Amino acid sequence: MYRFGYKGQEIIIRFTSHASNSNKEYVYKKIASILDEIIGADNGTSFIVEDDKRRLVVGEIQKGELIVISIQHIVETTQIFIEKKSS
Repeated sequence: MYRFGYKGQEIIIRFTSHASNSNKEYVYKKIASILDEIIGADNGTSFIVEDDKRRLVVGEIQKGELIVISIQHIVETTQIFIEKKSS
């Protein structure tokens, strides 16, 4: 867990048990670099960033007295399927 103040707000970044096999320091710094966007997002918003091994890190923002950013999942291998809509 990483706890710090940012622009007068207290921020906590935590990893759930499903997302423990990542370089946490790298992910903390990556998230800290986009805090303005995260703080501007709605409560319950999910987001994705890359970790140092180019895996996808899935997180969620919870706003209350504190802003809690929970890292929910590390996607080891990706395969994205997008359905094309016909016009």
